[in-house]
Amino acid sequence: MESGNYNKSGKQGTVPVGSYAPNGFGLHDMLGNVLEWVSDRYGAEYYRKSPVENPLGPTAGRFRVVRGGGWKSGPGCVAVFHRNALPANWVDFNVGFRCVRSSSTPAEDFPESP
Repeated sequence: MESGNYNKSGKQGTVPVGSYAPNGFGLHDMLGNVLEWVSDRYGAEYYRKSPVENPLGPTAGRFRVVRGGGWKSGPGCVAVFHRNALPANWVDFNVGFRCVRSSSTPAEDFPESP
């Protein structure tokens, strides 16, 4: 796997954003580095009855969804579609979040960091 940082990458930790080539949609860092917290609550059977577009997860539940796999995750857990559940107060070195911007916002509105 060359598209993200996971336990077989040999990095022993996170890497800077953009360390890997973008995917076919031009998006960077959609998997690997850290499991991504998302706002959805977890429901094991939720997708059987969810809306097709933008399913937001159940309105209640103990667990929150994490996606994408992290630097300590195995190859079976490092995929954009990989979805798992953790308690909302979980703290872990392999779990974090990703920063995004709207595709309608011009890149020149975001200056490069020094």
